[in-house]
Amino acid sequence: MLATEQHAKDLAPFLRNNDRLEVGAYGFDNCEESLLNALENDRITITALDKDDVPFAMFGVGDAGEMPYIWLLGSDSVAENWYTFAKASKKLLPHLIKDYPIVTNLVLKDYEASVRWLKWLGAKFIREVDLAGYTFYEFIITNN
Repeated sequence: MLATEQHAKDLAPFLRNNDRLEVGAYGFDNCEESLLNALENDRITITALDKDDVPFAMFGVGDAGEMPYIWLLGSDSVAENWYTFAKASKKLLPHLIKDYPIVTNLVLKDYEASVRWLKWLGAKFIREVDLAGYTFYEFIITNN
């Protein structure tokens, strides 16, 4: 579903700890600010809803400088909805990046669940980057 401001406000207090660390490393004061910023700047922002229509993740794509980006932030409910989420994300990814030859972003090096998921989606990890005292992987996903 296309993301709304209300989705951002509902999801922000429940983001996973590693997602909160990423938000802070990017310089945002809080999670809600980060999600609302995405809504303003992404080309498209999507919300993943559980069976009760409660947001458990938001993700999007957009342009920042020369390299298009892709991102995702989620709550612990991603794990509860993992099978459906993983299947849908694999199917949706080509549509999200159809206008971009490559998308990129950073993920915390120690964020094992996200690193595994990104590998499964076809991400290539190209280097380590230090940001705000944390080590991140820079990754790219190529539009095949």
